[in-house]
Amino acid sequence: MTIKLIPHKPDKIVGLNIDGKIEAKDIDLVVKSIEQKLKLGGKLRIYAEVNNWSGMSLEAFIKDFKFSLQHLQDFDKEAIVSDRRWLESLAALGNTLFSSIEVKHFTFADKDKALEWIGS
Repeated sequence: MTIKLIPHKPDKIVGLNIDGKIEAKDIDLVVKSIEQKLKLGGKLRIYAEVNNWSGMSLEAFIKDFKFSLQHLQDFDKEAIVSDRRWLESLAALGNTLFSSIEVKHFTFADKDKALEWIGS
């Protein structure tokens, strides 16, 4: 699996560790976790540590895109932790495209700040 779930408290945070190419089975794992947390009520937050992301399969992209469009209003924050600078630009683009979700990029050196921010 390219995506591993990272347990977080409170339960409103979906933690992900991404390393490699994302496949459909990875999206299925994330969707299952999100759907379980949505049953608890309230908006969710995404905390993603991106070590080495080498893209995603077309099937994974389509699944992710469909799910994301259906659940845009179910999220309010996303923290992306990565030393890859291009993900900082992706976070800024996310803020522009999806104004209901606040997205911030942090380096691994600032991982503690990311965890504090996503939990506040």
